[in-house]
This record gives sequence, structure tokens and C-alpha cells, in this order.
Amino acid sequence: MKKFKSFILMTIVVLAGAVAAFATNATKSSDVDPEPGYLYDSSTGQCVQRRDNCSTSGNIFCTWKDANNVSHNLFRLNETTCIRALYEPEE
Repeated sequence: MKKFKSFILMTIVVLAGAVAAFATNATKSSDVDPEPGYLYDSSTGQCVQRRDNCSTSGNIFCTWKDANNVSHNLFRLNETTCIRALYEPEE
């Protein structure tokens, strides 16, 4: 009986590890679709796409540099506005 309990315990531990690994992998792959990044152009009053590989989650803002090497934060397009910040894709 002691061997049986030990076998059951080891099986539970292995299954718990497999479930945890699958859950972690599923979380990582949930944000694989790149999001286009838009910049508001004040001269035209429109949002202009500047990058096509931003992400909706992360820590570092998704940016684009203009001809003067000035960095601009990029945003998600929502109908006619672009106000929700986007982030650099995580690897």
C-alpha cells in the first residue's frame, strides 16, 4: 500500500508540472499577433501607421523615430483615434 501511495503522489506531481508548463506556454503565445502602431499626425488630424509589429502588453513603449531622429510613442487605432499605448513585442 505504501508503494501505491508513493506512485499516486508522484503521478500527481508530474501531472501538476505538466499542467503548469502548458499554462505558462499558453500565456506566452496569447500575444503573438503583432499590432500596428499609429502616430497622431497633427498636420492632417489623422492617425498614421508607422510600425506593424507592436504589442498590446509589455513594459517598454513601442516607438518610431522620425527623420530628425526624434522618438515617438505609438498607439492602437480605435476607429478614428489613436490613444491606447502599445509596447515593444516580447521575445
